[in-house]
Amino acid sequence: MDIKLLAEQPSAQARSVLASKLAKDCRIGNFSAVESIIVNDIFRILIKDVDVVVRHELAKELAYCNDVPRDIVLSLANDEVDVAELMLRFSTLLTEDDLMTIVSNTKEMKRLLAVSQRETVSEKVSGCLLKTGNGTVIKSLCANAGATLGEEALNEYWSSISKDKAIMETLVNRGNLPLTVAEKLFFAVSESLKQKLVTQYNFNTPSVRKAVSNVREWQMLGIMPAQSGLDPRDDEHIDELVVELNDNGRLSYSLLMRALCTGNLQLFEAGIAKLAGVPRVNARILLMDKGSLGFEAIYKAANMPEGFLEAVETLLRISFEETEYGRVRREDFRKRVIERIYQSQYHRTIENMDYVLSIIGGKIAASASVH
Repeated sequence: MDIKLLAEQPSAQARSVLASKLAKDCRIGNFSAVESIIVNDIFRILIKDVDVVVRHELAKELAYCNDVPRDIVLSLANDEVDVAELMLRFSTLLTEDDLMTIVSNTKEMKRLLAVSQRETVSEKVSGCLLKTGNGTVIKSLCANAGATLGEEALNEYWSSISKDKAIMETLVNRGNLPLTVAEKLFFAVSESLKQKLVTQYNFNTPSVRKAVSNVREWQMLGIMPAQSGLDPRDDEHIDELVVELNDNGRLSYSLLMRALCTGNLQLFEAGIAKLAGVPRVNARILLMDKGSLGFEAIYKAANMPEGFLEAVETLLRISFEETEYGRVRREDFRKRVIERIYQSQYHRTIENMDYVLSIIGGKIAASASVH
């Protein structure tokens, strides 16, 4: 009856209705073997229809059909993008080679995105998509848990990946990456993303282990108040924390320097007192001594790095002023300290001040140095 209607009223609407009906029945499996042969011949006529709406109706159903001749599938997969994207994303009849050929021969965003969003994407097809260098497509691929990302391809096309912060963040959140890729990510992403990587991977190379140690120190400084729900200026709990850190072998020189770089004077004071083996109240007197003798005495007693004495003392004096001797915590503390260091030219006149600046905040420091 549908074919008779088509013969009597051969409009685009009639053809699209017929295409949809036949394709749906084919998907459901309503045809016998003989009927399927006839229907496939009708499909071959309809895929050449001049009206894209007709071909689109076919693709809407045949994209989910597991019994369609290859020539019909390939014709629809290579059709105009509004037709093809349905087949490219959902048809399981397209082979790995089919998809690789299509990806290699197109620059159309919709077509590439459709392939990147398939339920499963093989390692070879993923490699082809990475090769496009298209940031939107690569991000879509990386966000697809069903896509297999090969170590070789990720390393080969790292230059494209590392230019896009959104892609790197997607990879961090994805997890289960080859260790070589995770290590590259570690050195390219923000501190917060580094923290995620630290919890996901067991980094073993010396350079990464050192960097991981740094991240853990930043992490401890950042989450300490939130963990306890206490004011970071609570001296009693700062003392308890320092004791715990010391007992666990985590009360390091770099940790105290990071504490000072973030304006956490209480942790710096309590920590250096513990390392120097003096009561905290004595340490406070020495640190606040207007001259240099008190600071130098406790600094050396704590066995802090000799080459950093002047840099740390200068930073301490600035921190006292910017925090009103530890009474306030400014959100822009690091920015203010960096600007003062540059204004006074301390980065040129004091040994290792450049290193201290890198701890305080590399990007902020770079910006301040321009001004």
